[in-house]
Amino acid sequence: MQYIEKYNSLDEILERIDLLKQEENYYEEDFNILGLADLEPDWTDYMGCTYNPHSNSLSFKDFFTQNAKAEDFLYASGLNADLVETYLKIIQDGDFLLAFDDKSLNREVNRNSTEADVEKGPGDNL
Repeated sequence: MQYIEKYNSLDEILERIDLLKQEENYYEEDFNILGLADLEPDWTDYMGCTYNPHSNSLSFKDFFTQNAKAEDFLYASGLNADLVETYLKIIQDGDFLLAFDDKSLNREVNRNSTEADVEKGPGDNL
């Protein structure tokens, strides 16, 4: 199931991401943040979240990043056109959307990864 939540500030989004990471075992890369292009925070690059900007123009950065435009991301999520327009209006008003789904919780953990070692616990690493 996909979730799209509205937030007034990026600080609220960071709090929500931290909560979901602690309580639901999400990873930072499981989250897409949608907002205006000129409000993109500098922490998305090192944090691992994807920022999907809403802008009517193409920037030089758009050619070199994997970030899809907010509109493209919403349509690719399978939402109907009316709902996409509603979400884009929220973004145009200066608010942010946080998108994530529960499919990522069913991920297969690479058995040779650090996550696998943590998941197994100290007694199983022999």
